[in-house]
Amino acid sequence: MIGAAQPAFTHLRGGTPEAAWLEAGVTGLPNLDPELFAPYRGAETLLLVGAAHPDDESLGAAGLVVSALAVGADVSVLLCTRGEASHPGSQSVSKQRLGELRRAEFEVALRELHEGAAVIARQAGRSVGRLDLTELRLADGQLSSAVDEIVAAAGSRLRDGPERRLIVAAPYRRDGHADHDAVGEALARAALGTGAVLLEFPIWFWHWADPVTDTEWRHWRSLPLAREAAQAKDRAIFAHASQVRPLSDAAGDEPVLSHAHLQHFRRDLEVFRVTASATRDSGSARGAFDEVHAAAVDPWELRSSWYERRKLDVLLAMLPAERYERALEIGCSIGESTSKLAGRCSRLLAADASTEALRLAEERLTGSEHVELVLATLPRDWAALDVADGQLDLVVLSETGYYLAEDELCELITRSRRALAPAGVLVLCHWRGPIVGWPLDGDRVHSLTARLGMRRLASYSQEETLIDIYENGNDAGSSCFASPSMTATAASDVDSGRRSEESS
Repeated sequence: MIGAAQPAFTHLRGGTPEAAWLEAGVTGLPNLDPELFAPYRGAETLLLVGAAHPDDESLGAAGLVVSALAVGADVSVLLCTRGEASHPGSQSVSKQRLGELRRAEFEVALRELHEGAAVIARQAGRSVGRLDLTELRLADGQLSSAVDEIVAAAGSRLRDGPERRLIVAAPYRRDGHADHDAVGEALARAALGTGAVLLEFPIWFWHWADPVTDTEWRHWRSLPLAREAAQAKDRAIFAHASQVRPLSDAAGDEPVLSHAHLQHFRRDLEVFRVTASATRDSGSARGAFDEVHAAAVDPWELRSSWYERRKLDVLLAMLPAERYERALEIGCSIGESTSKLAGRCSRLLAADASTEALRLAEERLTGSEHVELVLATLPRDWAALDVADGQLDLVVLSETGYYLAEDELCELITRSRRALAPAGVLVLCHWRGPIVGWPLDGDRVHSLTARLGMRRLASYSQEETLIDIYENGNDAGSSCFASPSMTATAASDVDSGRRSEESS
């Protein structure tokens, strides 16, 4: 199974300077909903914070923790490891001793956050919320194999007690550190299973990402920090002395968090990727669509439905060229559209997140040697496509965009444009009905893409279908930007929801 490609970086080398993020506008992101911690239907709020290692909570979510506690919300921290592998080259401190040291630092950091929140609460005449800790004692560096265990622990904590508004905060699932990514994936699954709002906080993303080319951050939200919250966060970060100062003067004992890296966490705000309650994104695609394709050979009647066959014929007729040298189809499903596209392409790369769908597509495409099927959850597995910039002539995104969160869609479109030659063609085709349980709908997918400013070559609009065909142009670095308000498709009861959660 293809996994998400890990960015190549080391904390010992200089990363992206904070000045680059400031220049790109990271401090101008829209704010989180100010009512985030307000009681919901009379119920109180529980914030569950997942930390792969001691210090994750302080770096990425200390201000969130203080803000929640200060308005009376309860906060529970799920610590997965003691971070004993942070200095693998150390000759002066054993892993066991380092784990004990980091666990003690963690206690001090949590105390700083609770005391900072208590000061704010007293000033406002409120009671401070409760702060508790659950420790899993898993092996540092091995969390990728413990995702199910973390999901179970988080789910148990979220379901424990009376009905409450549930908020989950966890490391960003594409943070680039395997343990962070695993905890992010686990808590995302737990949040989806319990109806919690999910807030993902980046840590190493700020170090390795390029604010111009890694564009997903433009769709995230910020939490402004009150002066007392920012000060409490600073104290908590520096309580993790083993990470911000050298263990000794010996080689291998260098601080993990350099002065330059710490600048990303000393802003007067924190940044979060937000997923609304009961809303999926690409992280759910593989499991969801494996189930769909295992249950039915042709789950959307691509072969038998007149609507589907006619729509594909219209799309093919709208393509401006008779033939394309190299093309990419994103979301090929059982290969029905792939088979038709293959007749117009010298080489076709067809990707899907579902192993079951690709198995059926392989049967359908027997003998089509110029078609390559790739298991990939896009955009996070983009590296699995092995496509160079400017190499493609055609990219087709059909009935797939609404299974992505807004930042994922825009990242996927941006990457597709880089892979296309200047005269290359980008095709979008989507159903216009409600998509229950997923972030977007067809109209939103097409409106976000339209913001890129590409030249539209052709457009088809009907009550049920949208098809847009764009010429890439020369400015392939553009990205679609978020609107000030969070977008999430409302979960409504739809009898005819052909691509709703019930049918997908």
